[in-house]
Order: sequence, then C-alpha cells, then structure tokens
Amino acid sequence: MIKLDISVALFIYLFCTVIGVLVLWIWMERDSGFSTFTAKRRDVSQCSVCSYVYMDIKNGDFSRCPRCKSINEMKPRLTERSERKPGDGLHP
Repeated sequence: MIKLDISVALFIYLFCTVIGVLVLWIWMERDSGFSTFTAKRRDVSQCSVCSYVYMDIKNGDFSRCPRCKSINEMKPRLTERSERKPGDGLHP
C-alpha cells in the first residue's frame, strides 16, 4: 500500500479539480460559437453637442444622445469604399 500524507492527498485532489474545471471552461468557450461584436458604421453616431460617440440601432432620421439627451440628425454615411470620392475627408 502507498503511504500518503493527508496534505499531499488534499493537494492532489484540489489540483486535479482545478485543472479539470479549467479544461472544461476552455472547451465550453471554444464550442460556444459566440463571435465578437462588431458595430456597423451606420449604427455609430456622434453627438453634435457633446461629441459623445454612441450606438444607435433605430432606423429613424433623428437619434437622442444618451449622455446629454440632445436630438441629433442622422447623417448619411458611406459604407463602401467604392462610394468614396477623393478628398471627401475619409481615410482609406
């Protein structure tokens, strides 16, 4: 029979449990299928009063700034590179 001190047995038990939980956690995160969130350019607005950049998911002509509560007009945004004209102020 193998003689084992109680502290060594407890250490081995806790070590194996922590490693098992970490492996399970990594495996579940890999298979979760969640992708990173990416905001579309048309959903991002900037307040004309306080310059706060916020995300607006409504498809209206106006949006309300969550910080200063001012109403901002939604400006048409260029989304495709082919729509850009030289000198329109957008960097490639």
